[in-house]
Amino acid sequence: MSIDFKKEVLNHKEDLLKDLFELLSVRSILGTDITEETPFGSGPREALDLILSFGERDGYKTKLVENKAGHIEVGQGEELFGILGHVDVVPVVEADWTSHPFKPEIRDGKIFARGSLDDKGPTMAAYYAVKLLDKLGVKWNKRVRVIIGSDEETGFRCVEAYFKHEEQPALGFTPDAMFPLVYAEKARTTFDHKLVFAEETRATFDHKLKFVAEDGNYNYKLVKFNGGQVLNMVIASAKAELVGEVSDIKEKFENFLAQEKLEGEVTVEDTIKLALKGKAAHGSTPQYGINGATKLAEFLSTLGLDNNGKNFVDYIVDKLANDPFGEKLGIDYSDNEMGEATYNYGILEYNLEKKVGIVSTDCRHPMKFDLVTRLNGVKVDNIDIEVTSTKEAHYVPKDDELVTTLMDVYRKHTGDTENDAFVLGGGTYARCLKKGVAFGLLFPGKEDTMHQANEYLEVEDLLLATAIYAEGI
Repeated sequence: MSIDFKKEVLNHKEDLLKDLFELLSVRSILGTDITEETPFGSGPREALDLILSFGERDGYKTKLVENKAGHIEVGQGEELFGILGHVDVVPVVEADWTSHPFKPEIRDGKIFARGSLDDKGPTMAAYYAVKLLDKLGVKWNKRVRVIIGSDEETGFRCVEAYFKHEEQPALGFTPDAMFPLVYAEKARTTFDHKLVFAEETRATFDHKLKFVAEDGNYNYKLVKFNGGQVLNMVIASAKAELVGEVSDIKEKFENFLAQEKLEGEVTVEDTIKLALKGKAAHGSTPQYGINGATKLAEFLSTLGLDNNGKNFVDYIVDKLANDPFGEKLGIDYSDNEMGEATYNYGILEYNLEKKVGIVSTDCRHPMKFDLVTRLNGVKVDNIDIEVTSTKEAHYVPKDDELVTTLMDVYRKHTGDTENDAFVLGGGTYARCLKKGVAFGLLFPGKEDTMHQANEYLEVEDLLLATAIYAEGI
């Protein structure tokens, strides 16, 4: 059967956009309303139910597994081919968006909405690729399952539950990365830098927050410091709360912001409150973002803080800030195939009352790097380092038939002979398959707005990817 895939995709364009807009309208961020029916909150469950309903509407077998994941199955045969996508999304700061993140709209040929690029748009492209083939009456020699998760951004608990009950595909791909193709993914290690609190020196502040020292030689006491919600996202904004000398704090902070070309504000009520905006980026590429928390720590380190506050922010400034490759701590590493280890300082919390001071870190590193052993050798006063999770690297040889077949289809549709299959720092569902790769949807040279404000997907890229997926499948 000879198929003009691009033409066939155009025949489905209107329906594809309609379904995608409905899915993008669901606020599917990890919620706090956790129940047996909504294990990751009502938003992710609503989005999961919605995409499964598209499969039911179109006449395919669907299944919901533990309310966490599900699949739409098409085709026939003994062997199973898997396409894994997700419908949960990372948090948003709505004030940073030009349009509402959950009211999708098209501007200049681009679909603006949270999840448009990661991963609702790509997942719908893959589903419509399968649907297109089925409606054309192709002869299936495998069963194809579009497997959908609802907790990819915060732990993969969805697919872990799914594969406890369901068949493991022999091979497949996830449309949750970049073209041409990701054949290997770095290992992932998460760890915490924990402040060891020292005994406090005594100090008091009058009702106007003017410093009155009984002993000690500091001007401000750090009360709270927070930034970040998920590990795999560069901290876009951070806040700190202080008590101390009010008189010139606003001028100092504004001078710092001007020097760094950043935005922020100071408010003085019962305490001094500072807020600073950085720039979000995917946690696997922290070098492309501006970490709002480490930037705020740089300012705090100039103020003359109490002992514990000083130990915390000085450690951040001296050992973490402006260093996405771990050079300051001596945990940098790179090799020729998988590149450099990267470090995203994704969640920061300091609470004096609770005696909590933590910087939670997400590292993506080559499979040959023994990071845990390296971390065990790091010794810093007043700081303990605790590994919280490890995941091995994922690897499919570049000459495997799965890789070469999909690469051939990509080159046919794009004419791109320069870009080759590559290694990714981000962790995708491909690592959940015995033989799986990440295949699109972001095209080479296009802006990567995953995990950022004003995330978008170009309509033409959505349609081209759908054609590539259809022929690849």
